[in-house]
Order: sequence, then structure tokens, then C-alpha cells
Amino acid sequence: MAYSDNPNHKKIIDCVLEQNAKLFQNLGIDSSRSDYEKAKVAERQKLRRIIDLDPEKIMRLVKDSLDD
Repeated sequence: MAYSDNPNHKKIIDCVLEQNAKLFQNLGIDSSRSDYEKAKVAERQKLRRIIDLDPEKIMRLVKDSLDD
């Protein structure tokens, strides 16, 4: 089931996306390049854990993270 078809999947995906946003929110001007890289790696790991909920959407998000 896709993100928009299943409220439980939507809730889980939204929670992970919120956690990922907080990873980057906590980085500041004084953060090193490696801090940003670590956040990107953590972001992709979290997304891959929930890929079975909506593979198309999650793979798009992972690809976007890799393109940055």
C-alpha cells in the first residue's frame, strides 16, 4: 500500500521524515562537513528501514538524499 492509501503507513513515514528533518535542524553554521555527511547517512538508513511501506516514495527520497 502506498503512503496515501494507508493511514498507519502514512503516520510511520511522517514520523521518520520528521526525525530526519530534526537531524538537519540540529546542524548549524559551526557543524563540520562530516557532521552533515553523518546526518545524510543516518537519514538514508532510517528511510531504508521503512522502504517496505511505500517503496516508490522511499526510493525517491533516498535518491534525492544521494543527489545532494
